[in-house]
Amino acid sequence: MPQFSDDLFLGPAQTYMGTGQTQTEAVVTGSVSSTTMTVTSVLSGDPLVLGQYVSGTGVTAGSYITAFGTGNGGVGTYTLSASSSSTGSITITASGDGNLNDPSLMDLGVGPLGRVFIWDFVPQTLQAANIAASQTPAAAGNLTLTAGTSAKSLVRTDGTTVIQLNTPRALQVVTSTAAATTLAGVAIANTSGGITFTSQAGLVTGQRLTISGTLGGTGSITGYTTPTTYILTAVTATSATLTTTAGAAVVTTAGTPTGLTYTLGVAPQTVTVSGYDYYGQAMTEAITSSASISTAVNGKKAFYQISSIAVGGATGTAVTVGTTDIFGLPVRCFDAGYVVKVGWNNTLLQNAGTFVVADMTNPATSTTGDVRGTFTPTSASDGVKRLVMTIAVPAIAVGPNATRTGALGVTQA
Repeated sequence: MPQFSDDLFLGPAQTYMGTGQTQTEAVVTGSVSSTTMTVTSVLSGDPLVLGQYVSGTGVTAGSYITAFGTGNGGVGTYTLSASSSSTGSITITASGDGNLNDPSLMDLGVGPLGRVFIWDFVPQTLQAANIAASQTPAAAGNLTLTAGTSAKSLVRTDGTTVIQLNTPRALQVVTSTAAATTLAGVAIANTSGGITFTSQAGLVTGQRLTISGTLGGTGSITGYTTPTTYILTAVTATSATLTTTAGAAVVTTAGTPTGLTYTLGVAPQTVTVSGYDYYGQAMTEAITSSASISTAVNGKKAFYQISSIAVGGATGTAVTVGTTDIFGLPVRCFDAGYVVKVGWNNTLLQNAGTFVVADMTNPATSTTGDVRGTFTPTSASDGVKRLVMTIAVPAIAVGPNATRTGALGVTQA
């Protein structure tokens, strides 16, 4: 994941960045039975960490460590992602990325460190539903998390089950089509926006209704032009009340309109994502889902692990949660002038992607931006293209007067 140069400033501040593990390798002896790996000795390398892939005679290909048992990096038991069976004691090789440490414990910040930080990684293809597969919330509550492509289900050392991504990146909430696309048999019932229609299951309060066409027949809707989108309130299977998207009352006259189409949309909801960043800091983001069908809304914060996703209420449509190509910087960058070079997809030209500076609002909230900043390249990730960003690190992040906030941003919320 992150790397840095050997251009060092040897100041007296505490060393932090670069002291945590990044790429980890280990060779151990032990055995595997079902999803339990028992390590009896460590031959060489780093301590075992969550998410490491393991291989050996009898070990199912692609297996990785999902939880610690009695082991905590060395001798002991571990839970694997796939069932395997070894015969007797075998040599097991483990490899993968390890977390850096939680910066909230630092009191002085980053000490000796390259003054130019090289951010170098290959992001996997974004997936629209690799964190929460398609599901239709009927009320407020948590979505079911399911690790899909380029994501892993792990149990952290604190006992929290999380979905871990291949690299810190913002998430997207995607709304699907409504259970029914249109309303039929619509009539205007009264003077205060009330309508009736042919019985329709699955409608929810807050759902959008777009009316289009030339109003004919009888009845009227004050202020109507084609198309106009309204909010459905006081919803039943056969009736509802129209309000404006600003929440104002709609004046109507009773009758049976003709020439109109009534297209159902989504009831947008606050989707609250909770999890951890690349340094293990707890973080939360509130993303408001779209009021339009088949539409993605991107978050602003780069998550590395996701522990829960809560929806504020019924949506009237299925939703999914997955990843974006908005990648989280490993160091705070509060001005584009500090970005020396952005290389993408093995080209010499500067990549003209979208850079968003670190949000320095303190304290951070669930609606503020990423505390270190983000970058979105000009073309989609595919697991092959490499991003290499050179970031100039200012004095507030490196040297004798450095601070944790200067290097890694304000504490996550």
